[in-house]
Amino acid sequence: MHGSVPFYRLLNGVLQPSSSRIPHLSLHILRRQTRARAHCTTEWQPRNLQHQRRFQSSITIGSSFFPVDSTTGNYEHNDTPTNTSRLESTSALTPDAGSASQSSLKRQVSMEELLEENHPERILLGFVTPSIGDAFVADADDETFARAICALDPDYFILPFRDIHRHIKPTLETEPRFRYVKSFEERVGTFYHVLDTLVTLRQERGHAITLDVYRHLLRCAAAGGYGNMARVVFCTLMPENEIVPDVDCYNYFMEALNWNLAYGRFERYSLRVIPKHMYLRSQKERLPGFRGHTVASPTLPNDEQSLRLEVLRTFNELVRRGLKGDEATFCNLITAMGREGDISSVRSVLKSVWNIDLDALERYDEEEVESPTFYKPDSPLKPTERLLQTVVHTFSTNNQVDKASMLVDYISRNYNIPIPASVWTHLLEWTALLSLQLGGVKFRNGDAAGRVSFRALEALWTAFHDEPYNVPVTIVDQMYRVKGRFRGKRLELALRDLRVCVQLLDEDRTKVSQMYDKMREYLRTNYDHIFAAGVPSAEFLQLKREFLFASLRLDCHIQLISTAVRNMFKESWWNVTTHRPYFRQVTWPLRLVPDLVQEWAEFLPNIIPYYTTTGHVTISGQEHREKAMVSANSAQTTFAGSMRAMFDTYSPARLRHSVDYVYRGPKGLAAFDAEAASFEDDGDQRYTDWVLREEKEQRSERLSTVKYGQVNPPGPDWRVDEWHPWAGPGNPSKK
Repeated sequence: MHGSVPFYRLLNGVLQPSSSRIPHLSLHILRRQTRARAHCTTEWQPRNLQHQRRFQSSITIGSSFFPVDSTTGNYEHNDTPTNTSRLESTSALTPDAGSASQSSLKRQVSMEELLEENHPERILLGFVTPSIGDAFVADADDETFARAICALDPDYFILPFRDIHRHIKPTLETEPRFRYVKSFEERVGTFYHVLDTLVTLRQERGHAITLDVYRHLLRCAAAGGYGNMARVVFCTLMPENEIVPDVDCYNYFMEALNWNLAYGRFERYSLRVIPKHMYLRSQKERLPGFRGHTVASPTLPNDEQSLRLEVLRTFNELVRRGLKGDEATFCNLITAMGREGDISSVRSVLKSVWNIDLDALERYDEEEVESPTFYKPDSPLKPTERLLQTVVHTFSTNNQVDKASMLVDYISRNYNIPIPASVWTHLLEWTALLSLQLGGVKFRNGDAAGRVSFRALEALWTAFHDEPYNVPVTIVDQMYRVKGRFRGKRLELALRDLRVCVQLLDEDRTKVSQMYDKMREYLRTNYDHIFAAGVPSAEFLQLKREFLFASLRLDCHIQLISTAVRNMFKESWWNVTTHRPYFRQVTWPLRLVPDLVQEWAEFLPNIIPYYTTTGHVTISGQEHREKAMVSANSAQTTFAGSMRAMFDTYSPARLRHSVDYVYRGPKGLAAFDAEAASFEDDGDQRYTDWVLREEKEQRSERLSTVKYGQVNPPGPDWRVDEWHPWAGPGNPSKK
C-alpha cells in the first residue's frame, strides 16, 4: 500500500491549483491563455482524532467542517478541541431491555445483504451502525468497499434536495419554531461528514483507497458544489497515492470548481455577471456570497486563482494525458468561461465541438446555416439535457436570455432532445429577473444590462405551458409571472395568478395531510418490524422520504405565496387606467384593501401595512389571521413540520427515538427535543450517536451565523413597538 494522507484532510488542505499550457479550442481562446504554472503544496497539522473536531467551522457554508475562507488556495487547519468524539462506537442501534422492539429483533442484517438490496439510505444507516459497519469497513475487500461507498449516490442524497432548496428562502431555515427546514448546507454537510468518517476508518485499518472511491468523492463534491473538497481529493490525495484520474474524475473536479458554494443561501443569488459582482469576486478578501470563485481583474488578467484559467489548466492536463473529453467536459468549459463573461470563448466551444454557429444564427435564417455536427447515440459528445441546462445558465447569467432561449430551441430540435421542465423554469427565472431591472443609477452602473420587456416574460411563460410543450403549471413558475405583473402594476392579473397558486397549494396540503396520516398509521401498525433487522426497513424509509419531500414542497410554496401577498400591500399605486385619482383615494384604501385582507388573511403578517394618498396605514390583524389559518387547516402544516424535523436525519439513533416517540403518542416538537436533551444529559446511548451530535453542532452553528435581510424588516415576528413602516414614496414618515 502506498503511503497516504488521512482522508479527513481532504476538506481543509493548503493547496494551489495546478497550471499548464492550454490546448486551444480556437485562436480566440489561444490569445487569452496564460502559460504560467503554480504547483500544489500541502502542509498538514498533527491530528488527534479522538479529542478534536477535524474541520474548521464555516460561516460561509454553515457546516462545521469546511474552511471559512473558500478563496482558492487559502485554507487553514483548525485544532480547536472538543469534548465529543465522532468515531466512538456506541450501541445506539442495538435495542436494550427498555426497547419495545427488542422482542422482534431476529437477526441483524449484514452489509453484504444491504448491498444486494441496493437501497442507498439503508446502506448509509448500516455504515454508521457500529455493529454492522465497523467490521465491514475494516475487513471488506477493495472492490466490495468501493461498491458500498458508491451506493451512497448523490442523486439520491443531494440532487433532489438541491432542486427544492433553490426556491426556499433562508428565513424558512431559521425562523419557524416548529416548521423549520434543515438547510441545504446542513444536509450535505452531514452527508460529506459520513463519507469522510468511513474513508478515514478504512485508511486507519490499513487499506488503500481505490480510483472508484476517489471518483465517487469527486462526484459527491460536484453535486453539492464543494470545490475545496474536490481540490484536496484531486490535487493532493490522488497524486500522493499515485492514483491516475480518468475523464470522469476531471469532469467532476471541474464541475465542483464551477459550482463551488453556488447552491448555498448566499452564492446562488450572486452568480449574475455584472460589473459590481465581477469587482467583488476579483478582490483578495471577498464578502459572503462572492467567495465561491475568483475572477481575473483588469489589473491582474492572468490571476492564477481565476476560475476560468484553473478550469482550462485542468482541461489541458486532461488532453496531455491522452484522454478525450465528452459532453460534460465541454459543458464545464462553457460554464467556467461564462462565470467571467467570456462569451466569445463560449461561442467558440459551441462552434468547435457541435458546429453550433451562434454568430450565423443571429445573422441568417436557420435554413441557410450549416447543420450541427451529427453524433451517434452512443457518442460521448452527443448533446443531452445537460447542454441545454448549461447554455441556459451561461447565457442567462451573462444577461442574454434571448440567446439562451434561441439556443435551447435550436439544440433541442436539431438533436431531438425533450426540454425538461427544470430548464424551462431556469430560463423563466432569469427572464423574470431581467424584466424587473430598474433604470436610473443601477442602469448607469451596468446592473440593468440585458433588460427585457414584460412581454418577453409573458411570451415565454405562455410558450412552454402551451402547445407543443404543455409543461404542467407549478407554483414556482406562477410566482415568476406574478412578480412580472407586480412590476407592471397589473393588480387584477396578479390576483388571478395568485388564486391559481392557492388552488395548487390546496393539492399540496391534501397530499401532506394524507402522508402525515399514513406515516402515523404505519408507525402504529408496523412498529415492531421497522428496526427488526437492526436498520430501518426499506418500506419505512421510502414512506419517510415521500413525506419529507411533500412537506418541504408545501412549506416552500406557502412561503412563496406569503411573500407575494405581502409584497402586494407594499405597492403605493397600481396601473389602473380609468379614474386613477379616485382609485388611489377611494377604491384601493377603502374598498380593495378590506376585501384583500379578508381573502388573503392566512398569508398576511400580524401587522398589515399599506400606502394611501394621505399617509401610511397599518392594520392589526393577528386575531383575524389566526382564525383564517384554522379555517385553512394550517395547524396540520405545523404538525407535519414538527414530524419532518424529527425524521429528517441521517442518525439511526434519532430515527429510533422518533419512531418510539410517535408510537408512544405524545405530540409536539418541543416535547420531543426536551426528551432528547434529557436522554443526552442522562447518558442514555439508545437515542444518541456521533451523527446526531454532528447534526446538532451544524444546526447550532447555522443559527448563530444568520446573515440575511434587513435589520428590522416588517413582518409577523415583530412586536408593534419594535416595528416601523417601510421607507418609500408613499410614506411621509420616511426614515
